[in-house]
Amino acid sequence: MLISMMCLYAAGFAMTATPEIRPEGELKQRIELTQQRMLSGENPVFTRDFVLADVVLDPKYPRRFSEYSGDLSGRYIDALAIMPPADGGAALDVLVTALLPYQRPDGRFGDAALVFSAATVKMEHMALLWGNGRLLIGLLEYQSVKPRPEVLDAARKLGDFMCSVRTECAKPEAIDRVKNLGAAGTICFTQLVEALVMLTQATGDSRYLTDAAAIASSFDTRRGEQHTHGYLTTLRGILMLHEVTKEAKWLDLVRDNYAQLAASPDLQVYGGVQEFFGGKGTNDEGCSEADFLRLSLQLFRVTGEADYLNRAEHILLNQFYASQFATGDFGHHVYFARGIAPLQGVGRAWWCCTMHGLRAFRDVLDASVTEQKGVLRVNLFSDLDWRGDDNEVTFLFDGQTYRATAKKAGASGVPLAFRCPPWGRIHCSRPAAEKDGYLVLDAPLPQGESAEITFEYDARILTADGKTVQPEQLTDTPVEGVLQYGPWIMGVDELGDPQFYGEPWDANVVYLQAQVDAGGASARVPGIDKPIAAIACGYRHGGYPDLQKTVLSPMGQITLRRTQTTFAARLRFQRQP
Repeated sequence: MLISMMCLYAAGFAMTATPEIRPEGELKQRIELTQQRMLSGENPVFTRDFVLADVVLDPKYPRRFSEYSGDLSGRYIDALAIMPPADGGAALDVLVTALLPYQRPDGRFGDAALVFSAATVKMEHMALLWGNGRLLIGLLEYQSVKPRPEVLDAARKLGDFMCSVRTECAKPEAIDRVKNLGAAGTICFTQLVEALVMLTQATGDSRYLTDAAAIASSFDTRRGEQHTHGYLTTLRGILMLHEVTKEAKWLDLVRDNYAQLAASPDLQVYGGVQEFFGGKGTNDEGCSEADFLRLSLQLFRVTGEADYLNRAEHILLNQFYASQFATGDFGHHVYFARGIAPLQGVGRAWWCCTMHGLRAFRDVLDASVTEQKGVLRVNLFSDLDWRGDDNEVTFLFDGQTYRATAKKAGASGVPLAFRCPPWGRIHCSRPAAEKDGYLVLDAPLPQGESAEITFEYDARILTADGKTVQPEQLTDTPVEGVLQYGPWIMGVDELGDPQFYGEPWDANVVYLQAQVDAGGASARVPGIDKPIAAIACGYRHGGYPDLQKTVLSPMGQITLRRTQTTFAARLRFQRQP
């Protein structure tokens, strides 16, 4: 097992009395898959030279994106510090030690010749700022777990560099020059808010918070065709700024822009966003999916509002899981009108998304089960083992039943509450009552005993015009839309049914029964562990009238594909003849 969870830093803030949370089941498999990719994967291998290429800048070792100095190296340190391997990260200690000598006298990492003035700032300056911001976060996450004076000193110097260039980079002429440069645009500057807020927390120095607020004030919230990863990272940083300062204006800014995004075509039905806003391009980006997931969980933590948690769960089980490849990498997929299509070159983004995806799992673990007023609240139905001072509870999910077992409990037992999800109804094996959106056990769970939650899933078709059609409402006239069964977006995977995609498959009509049953079929494409849901359907192909059979499986389960195939979720549905 490659995982060693501990009391740590969540969403950039030091926490006290944090419980130990160990992933189990599918969640454990997914985390270990990415950890193994980073620690022992091949092509490319994450050697020390490979990771540190963006700070060493050796022309004899021209690794891609080295101009984003500190980007890959910072993300690598960040992810493995917050999600450490079983050996406690000894190799990471060596890597950080090797990195520090490459810090420049002015505090930056990267090209020392770049002059940061409003008259000179352009793409390469923004790239350096982006990478340095990611590296500062990596150093601070590492410092929170393994405090070392020299690491904190390097973080201070790097923060001082960022503050020294802040005024010039915020001038209108500089912003105007880089505003349309996508991943090397103004978001490379505004994303520094996150790092500077974290530096304030680590040092207690309010100077960094002042500069973070000044940068946040310069943020252009218009999405336009901006790079989604940088935009969402900036919003995460501004929300962190609110958590420290308690200033309502920062929370209002994030909530308003989140709401506008959620109501726009920029938020896909699968739960996340594409690489750029405004319909530019066809790819999504694993980093952006991780950011929207993390931002949603962060807003839920700050406000307690269920809508943010619902959206976090939706992207987690669908678009975020789908962005993880069988190699453990996260990355890019091509989205077309009906779903996901093969991408030329394969978008396994080892330079950013792989690490950022692993980092997001920390937030998922921290949000899945939380303690509030002495009651353990299950927010996400994740597989995990939760250990506090007096209690230990294991939570396991098999697709139909979610079982909580009190492995250790105080004399009075473990008080438990289970979230009532928006995609179905839950029933408990023990007496319980609904209160404030949770099903609360009437009595604490005694040591050695279990409480089982069973699900009654809803099925609904989400149309492009925002309407919802229940399967029992279908007629002989096909309805085009995306089928959601419980929390899962369902579709046809070409890997399991290549004949479905014979031309002209766009005219295929899938037949649904009034009562959809996902337990009566064996998925043709296995999940990362086992199929959670599989719906056997008849369909009529667009090229001939004979009745055919197919299986709808969850979008998030495409992780096990070794080859790229089409996964269509936007289909034409009709009532079962």
